[in-house]
Amino acid sequence: MQLLPQYGLIAAIALHVVTANAASEWNSSTTYAEAGQVVSYQGQLYTNGWWTKGDNPATSGTWGVWRKVNAAAATPAATPNSTFPPAATPTTTQPSVTAAPNATTAPSTVKAWDANTTYANKGQLVSYQGQVYRNEWWTKGDNPAQAGAYGVWRLVGSAQPTNAPSSTPVITPNATPIVKPTATPTVVPTVKPTLAPTATPTAAPTATPKPSPTPVSGLIPARSLTLEQPGDIGSLRAAQLRSFNHTPFQSTGYWVQPGDVLVVNYVYSGSAPNKQPEIWLHNIDDDTWNYDTAQKIKLNVGSNTIVSKVKAAVYVAAFNTPTNGELKVELISGGRVMPRFVLGQHNAEQWQQMLLQYGDAPYAELVSRRMMLTASMGKILRHVDDPVALMTLWDEIVRLEDEQYGIKPGQAWPHNPTPHRFHFVELAPYDGWMYSWQYRMATASDDGAIGTVLNSKKLKTDGWGPWHELGHQYQMSTFTWADQTEVTVNLSSAYVQRGLGQPSRYETQGTWTKTFAYLNQATRDFATQSDLFVRATMFWQLDLAFGRDFYAKLGTNYRNMPAAQRPSGDEAEKQTFIIETSRVAGYDLTPFFTQWGIAVSADTQTKLRSMALKTLTDPIWLNRDSKVLYQPR
Repeated sequence: MQLLPQYGLIAAIALHVVTANAASEWNSSTTYAEAGQVVSYQGQLYTNGWWTKGDNPATSGTWGVWRKVNAAAATPAATPNSTFPPAATPTTTQPSVTAAPNATTAPSTVKAWDANTTYANKGQLVSYQGQVYRNEWWTKGDNPAQAGAYGVWRLVGSAQPTNAPSSTPVITPNATPIVKPTATPTVVPTVKPTLAPTATPTAAPTATPKPSPTPVSGLIPARSLTLEQPGDIGSLRAAQLRSFNHTPFQSTGYWVQPGDVLVVNYVYSGSAPNKQPEIWLHNIDDDTWNYDTAQKIKLNVGSNTIVSKVKAAVYVAAFNTPTNGELKVELISGGRVMPRFVLGQHNAEQWQQMLLQYGDAPYAELVSRRMMLTASMGKILRHVDDPVALMTLWDEIVRLEDEQYGIKPGQAWPHNPTPHRFHFVELAPYDGWMYSWQYRMATASDDGAIGTVLNSKKLKTDGWGPWHELGHQYQMSTFTWADQTEVTVNLSSAYVQRGLGQPSRYETQGTWTKTFAYLNQATRDFATQSDLFVRATMFWQLDLAFGRDFYAKLGTNYRNMPAAQRPSGDEAEKQTFIIETSRVAGYDLTPFFTQWGIAVSADTQTKLRSMALKTLTDPIWLNRDSKVLYQPR
């Protein structure tokens, strides 16, 4: 992303006011199904970010399910602790965000950046080497001066001395920021979408139900839906070591205005699902972590009457474990039709008819087996060229990113594709470029950004941004140590670019020239290399040297690794990566990592010697896309 905001958003914040003796002791046999549960272990409190069982809190690590929580007995106010820092960041090919705070008001009051401090809230200011920076999402240990155009830190201005420094930051914005920060909750947020009360039948609706339109030539979406039952998204995400949940949405093709009445009937056959399906009334402008402004209604068996509080698209969400029967939902009345193209059901001519007939809708949507795109009507009309080509291409892009990480149909779970879709949405209030986050990837309304998402030609030839954001959904934190979030994600973009037959950006934009200039230095330190794309070429050279299935094998090995053995902390992740890449390659890769300026610890060298690996004699660090000289086999 960042191309993401990359993930220009902040992870959900959990606040706990709890004493150590109020939390139950962690039990490896207990299932902690709800996010925000607090346990005690070895005298320390922890809170979980998602469903978990058997994951030891003390070994959870930076990106694990458990986060430490400080007991509140000593302080009157709760301290926020990030329950799930995004592994991705909103993308911007434009490095600045508008309406930034004025750094010259009292910059000397900004605290100096500290590598050991967690900056959990978006918009925090720090000073470093005479400059003031603002973070765009959760961060710890990311050097502001090395963030680059797409990193977590944005340069705000120069720090000016003042005669009366204050201990409390007093910088005030000179304008109300357009990008509103995620509100800090005062209670533990519920990850499971149950924010709205269960719907109950209403005898006298407060508004007159809108008459149901009569279907015409398949242009009007069916009102009866047999729900897909893909399973719980949190459990599936955790098993694949992904960063974010897929969308829970199943498209209906309808939307509502405030005051509209929906009458929804729900029945099931076979065994009862362990979780009720839900109606989500979702406005695409919602930029909160868990879609907090959506109206979410659990469906009771039988008739449910819902009065809309928002202008929104109508979705059904199913979180249940798949049953031996069917879940059926019918929109008996209410709801307004919006253009919705479904790959395999509609053709380009029908799509044009939908746009003509229902062009007064605020949104339009395109759905394929693996992807769903939702955008405002104006952007849809401007950018969508061929809906069949567009959604077919998106399915191929998802397939390629699956393939890169060893996820293929027919393999045992969790090495086979998830049944959930990905969702790319236009976020009209967003003034960045793109980002990837919980439930979605989002793009600004800027034509340069959203055009690459909605236009099949641009997506194929100039889609690095969208490919990058999708890559954040796949990114494995187990080998994304400090300051590498915006680095390893580019593995996905490079893989898709090659898979679509496009020239490598590392070649066309001169990255390899910079890479070899770095490698030719007398001394090298990978951690201080400020160019994100130069760092990305190190990871890419392993693909070039050992084959396109290199990261597929590596990803499979990491998913098979017992949770207790997964690395925790930057140094452990780095050394484990050296060991596991050597295992996949069949060579001791110490010379490669040494050339790149990554120190191989004595313990790692001992482990490598015990693995009976071949000695690497080929200088694989000289490989580039246009000239692969060495492929040891």
